[in-house]
Amino acid sequence: MAYKSLLLSLALSTLLGYCFTAGLTNPNSLLTKLPDWGSYLIMIGAFVLYLLAAWWGIKGFAEHKLTAFFSLFLCTLGIGIYLVLISMELFGGKAMPGQYDYDFSRLNPSEQAVLTQIAAGAGLTLADATFSEHWHLAEKAPGFRVCVQKGYITGLHFAGKKIANLGLFSQVPRLSVLYLNNCGLTDMSALRSEKIERLELADNQISDLKTLAGCPNIGWLTLRNNPLQSTDGIELFPKLVSHDLSLNPASN
Repeated sequence: MAYKSLLLSLALSTLLGYCFTAGLTNPNSLLTKLPDWGSYLIMIGAFVLYLLAAWWGIKGFAEHKLTAFFSLFLCTLGIGIYLVLISMELFGGKAMPGQYDYDFSRLNPSEQAVLTQIAAGAGLTLADATFSEHWHLAEKAPGFRVCVQKGYITGLHFAGKKIANLGLFSQVPRLSVLYLNNCGLTDMSALRSEKIERLELADNQISDLKTLAGCPNIGWLTLRNNPLQSTDGIELFPKLVSHDLSLNPASN
């Protein structure tokens, strides 16, 4: 039983590893060509087989402890990954209870003061805020969008507004997502934050990537439709996962 369990758990772990590597990243892989229902059938089938392998491992533990232990380890790891995937599907696009704040009642007073100044520079007040979860921050709003998590600002969207003092954003310590599209920006040197991971600056007048050096941990950067003459400075962002420099002279 223990050897059967080990063989089955190894086969399932190999399948799982393929699905999360080449299966997802290779556009010509069989997994990417399957319809959604086919993928779900594979997931359900593999999950059931993991349970079977775990049962065999338990049954064969007395005879071959080391083999059964290794097999049970693989089964536990695989089942754990499946449980994480299930929870992601259940809560996809939904906030966990208590994850987000939908008013300023718990907002740190110092951050509220800074946000008041930022809004005033854009010709707005805090009454113009639309509260948003991270996955809705990119959507347009009449005033501005703000994401507040457990009393701290983590995301802002001021697209289409005049930004009077860019340095004020540096005073929001947990700000990780910032949208400043079409804000008339020319120089980003005043923005200094190691927390910002996503920065959108489309339709501005930024001509030098090096002015973004104050945000070294950017993972997602959008500078579409700016007058960038070159990509010099892109190496300043070692954590960059994705960037959009289209409609710039540098992209021609």
